[in-house]
Amino acid sequence: MQKIAIVGGGLAGAAVAMQLIKQAVKPLSLVIFDQSGQFGRGLAYQPRQVAHLLNVAAGKMSLDPALPEDFLQWLQQQPQFAGDERALLAQAYLPRAVFGDYVAQRWQEAMALAAQKGLQVSLRPVTVTALDLADRTAPRLQSAGQWQSYHQLVLACGNELPRHPTGFAALCDHPAYVHNPWSDAWLKKLKPDSQVVILGNGLTMVDTLLSLRAAGLKTPVLSVSPHGYGMLPHRHPGLQLNQFSQALPQQASLRQLLRLFNRARHQVRRLGVSAEPLIDALRPHTQRYWQQFSGAEKTLFMRRLRHLWGVARHRVPLHLHDQLQQQRLHGLLEVHAGKVLSVCPAGEQLILQINSRVHRDMPVHEFDYKADLVLNCTGPEQDYRNLPGHLLQQAIATGALAAGPLGLGLAADVASLRVKNAAGAVKPTVYAIGSLLRGELWESTALHEIRQQAQQIAAGILAH
Repeated sequence: MQKIAIVGGGLAGAAVAMQLIKQAVKPLSLVIFDQSGQFGRGLAYQPRQVAHLLNVAAGKMSLDPALPEDFLQWLQQQPQFAGDERALLAQAYLPRAVFGDYVAQRWQEAMALAAQKGLQVSLRPVTVTALDLADRTAPRLQSAGQWQSYHQLVLACGNELPRHPTGFAALCDHPAYVHNPWSDAWLKKLKPDSQVVILGNGLTMVDTLLSLRAAGLKTPVLSVSPHGYGMLPHRHPGLQLNQFSQALPQQASLRQLLRLFNRARHQVRRLGVSAEPLIDALRPHTQRYWQQFSGAEKTLFMRRLRHLWGVARHRVPLHLHDQLQQQRLHGLLEVHAGKVLSVCPAGEQLILQINSRVHRDMPVHEFDYKADLVLNCTGPEQDYRNLPGHLLQQAIATGALAAGPLGLGLAADVASLRVKNAAGAVKPTVYAIGSLLRGELWESTALHEIRQQAQQIAAGILAH
């Protein structure tokens, strides 16, 4: 019997498991490890915060690439959506908890199918502490002090905690510093008049701000990020720019793509249309272009264009964008383009020295701000070499695995999704999915990529 291990039981790991169960025609043993114990739904789609919305329309959120309208059909079977028009539901941005309910139901159905097929599925809510990949045909995992061998291994570790900003590592245990914004523990410290600083200005900032307001915070919130770019809304739903899509070449340098994009941007703006549909038209091709870029082009993109791309690519539902704008207009949200120069404790508070511009066309000024809470929303750490003690950091240090391009995720063979070691050799029995492939594919964290990768990995495993 083939024995398979998956490290990570969130959406990516669950998607692989469900594809293995669906595709299996022979007996297999599947063991899934997840330190949080949140199998299937994962931490991202828990029911605790219904204010947190998906940033992808419901019509594009199916778990199975073979059933692109599966989530939409599931929604129509739910009492709270039974009276809604199908076309309207397809364009809706629903609470993440609702999508979590869908994932949980499909997960339970997969467990039932596994039992029907006679497949062994074991869920282990423990931490995997080390990997041993010396044997090419039998990777080993260590958990609870014991080693176990498997025929195939899938790394689906998901997102890590953010990197500590300069000056905060020494204060990581301070009660005012929140390293994990996705935990609800910090909400217990919140008072209506708390002074709050959010480090970062992306989608995590939006979710955190919604949590703060839902918990009763009445005071203004400061958001500090290097560029201070404002969030963009989803506009022009369903608009397809076929002429631009057809003009995209199979191969292109970064400079050529910028030239094409800017030319098209001027054309659409002349007609009163914003540039977001151009980003959507580029979306199906970004993995191919990223793989074609030279190391110098990737470095230039990360240094000069990454934040612009992030703002244009990761947008928020229109009504959430309206809420953000209202909070800014009423002085309840201040977005600063700048950085924290220094931080020092003052009892249970932190004093931040901030170098900032409230607007990009205003001069830089410095000021001190005394905060009751400083929330790190700078985004997950993507370089495992910066995570001492992490099982992937250990494996990279020994050469069993290698960091991906620019240090992002893991090095892997993009055709098979199998990982590589430090010498560049492909590990034939070890796969990676999702954010672990960020350096190789760039676009590798959305459900669209994860469900396709899960299907591909399952097919690769079961072919042996």
